[in-house]
Amino acid sequence: MTKIFISIFIALIFVLQTATYGQHKKPRVIVMTDGEVDDHSSMVRFLLYTNDIDLQAIIETNSVYQPEGHSKENWYEKMVDAYEQVYPNLIIHDSRYPTAAEIRSKSYIGDEDPNHLVVNANSKGRKPGSKVKITPDDWSDTAGSDKIVEILLDDNSSPVYIQAWGGGNTAARAFYKLKTKYPKEYDRAVSKAVMHNIWYQDGAGNYIEKYHPKVTMLLDHYFNGTWDYGSQSFTSDFIKNQVKSNHGPLGALYPQSYVSEGDSPAFLWAIDNGLRNYENPTYGGWGGRFYKVDGFENVYADVSAATYSRWIEDANRDFEARMDWCVSEKFEGANHKPIITINGKLDTVVKPGQKVILSAEGTMDPDGDKLSYRWWHYIEAGTYTKMVEIENPFGVKTSFNTPMVDKPASIHIILEVKDQGKPALKSYKRLIFNITP
Repeated sequence: MTKIFISIFIALIFVLQTATYGQHKKPRVIVMTDGEVDDHSSMVRFLLYTNDIDLQAIIETNSVYQPEGHSKENWYEKMVDAYEQVYPNLIIHDSRYPTAAEIRSKSYIGDEDPNHLVVNANSKGRKPGSKVKITPDDWSDTAGSDKIVEILLDDNSSPVYIQAWGGGNTAARAFYKLKTKYPKEYDRAVSKAVMHNIWYQDGAGNYIEKYHPKVTMLLDHYFNGTWDYGSQSFTSDFIKNQVKSNHGPLGALYPQSYVSEGDSPAFLWAIDNGLRNYENPTYGGWGGRFYKVDGFENVYADVSAATYSRWIEDANRDFEARMDWCVSEKFEGANHKPIITINGKLDTVVKPGQKVILSAEGTMDPDGDKLSYRWWHYIEAGTYTKMVEIENPFGVKTSFNTPMVDKPASIHIILEVKDQGKPALKSYKRLIFNITP
């Protein structure tokens, strides 16, 4: 294969990627991190997914477990410096990666005042509706809270996914300021906020759900037992060989000996990987599946550990491939996900008893790998509660018959396309069928 042909082929891949991902806006993301050791591990992974989000800000904060925060240390700066070193290789594999300079320009310090925390560190016990014990009324603004205010006040109407890897006090102050300083813009601004909380680590969550009910709150408990300390101890060889050794300076900064990333579900929920997890808390995907909590307008809690664990192998293989990108100076030197083509809309209104044709003809693999297909009914994500039979679930083209219903119902069909590269990677598309009698 000549160099000219390879260059043309890679350019075509970038065009196909743009066409695939350009069907909708990438999710806008704000990360708040308390700098705990597992945050360091999550940050290594997160930086490799900045191509799949629209990064708005990274804010260093505190939590009851890290009451002083860690912004006075340079752990985060080292991460971005290491990212800068592997960036020339990353953009060979995906041109959408932001520069290190752009990431630095979006980095801020938030609230690290230990007085702005609930003294009792029983984060696991703080549930929706727990007593409010902190209010930000007399706190000082920070660069981080003011940036959240600025982003929520902008003219962009798309959601802003705010992730509390540690405490949420910086966001609490931002919402308070919006309410008191910008009352005419307040409802519009906070309605855009979707906040993913790895526990209510500092008590801010209960304040926000009560005093800012238009903020969508996701309370994540089952990261504990799936992604946190000790949960993936079986990955020690993976981290040693595929992350920390011979995979560049960013992977070398991974501080733990196995996958120990209690905060990663927050950003895995909000990446553009085809599962559309971030569109609705009840959809389910790499970052878990959530149910609406009774008595609240916009508060959701995760359903079970299984809604995370079913995706862990896929997520780690994808991470492995991106670590390979860090050291691969040629596109053909690493594996890349299949690029799915769906012949039809992702959301379709159908009638009861209708035959629905599903086609992924035109799907291709950037590396020329053989592909396998799997269509399956994600029954928990829809409102139709019986399993739908898919005629040929392993074909590139298949069909199913919509059930007879006497009231509206929804069916979620997931297409997984897997390649035979190393590591084997999956791409996804979620198709939603709304049955209207």
